[in-house]
Amino acid sequence: MAVTSPLWGLLLALVSSLVFAGSARMDLDIAPGRVATADYWPGAADKPAILILHGFLLTRDFPTVQRLDESLADEGYSVLAPTLTLGVNRRLQSMACEAIHTHSMNQDVDELLAWTRWLHTRTGKKPVLIGHSAGGVQLAALLEAHPGLEIDRVILVSLTYFADIDGVATVQELRARAEADRQADAEDLVQDYALNYCRRYVTTPEGLLSYLAWDAERLKRALLQASLPVTVIYGEEDARIDKDWLNVIREGGIEVRPVAGADHFFDLAHEFDLLDEVVAVTSGANNG
Repeated sequence: MAVTSPLWGLLLALVSSLVFAGSARMDLDIAPGRVATADYWPGAADKPAILILHGFLLTRDFPTVQRLDESLADEGYSVLAPTLTLGVNRRLQSMACEAIHTHSMNQDVDELLAWTRWLHTRTGKKPVLIGHSAGGVQLAALLEAHPGLEIDRVILVSLTYFADIDGVATVQELRARAEADRQADAEDLVQDYALNYCRRYVTTPEGLLSYLAWDAERLKRALLQASLPVTVIYGEEDARIDKDWLNVIREGGIEVRPVAGADHFFDLAHEFDLLDEVVAVTSGANNG
């Protein structure tokens, strides 16, 4: 039987409101004309509430994050998986490096603050925050900017910092160029730079500098000064991880948990290893 247009529209609406089994789409007004969206799974009263953030320029549908969302929801956790807007209303797709980027770390932090407060209000629990890859840096920036925020603990998976871009430029060179562009009254004009894994990253000098500020030293300082428990989980086969840097923060008191055989993305062979690590850490969370 053919599906009529009204029925097809109804089915699409149903799929958009119930993206995954048991989840619902949540909207949050961030700024005039800009709405952020998230998937939310309500959980059991005796389980922690968890916010899970995707990596740089990605969305909550990235497989590493999506698998963890659904697995924790199946375990009975309340799970909120937002997608940062990056300046795009109701953003649903990952952004290309070559796109025009008008967002900044400060804007990302503001959105994370709004979602963290939303989850705290919704559940009555201090949330556990989980970030994958550069999403962990954005959570560290949130901790630094809002040290009194009601959070139980932070779990950073495959944590990286903004470092030199191979074959393009060092962080120092990129900073110097962006500072020169800013002083030349070009702060609102987009330029070709590089950032993280992007060999060509189009943004404003101010936007670039907001991310480049989060190098190894800045990230270490923010984590060591955090007033709540911080755990880093990483795959031992992750070529993107600076293990010497991890040893430094471990010596500073940060819990670091390696997973044998896993890479940066904790593929299907290791997704349950990641889940086991997260559940083990959150078992000490404050549920009230």
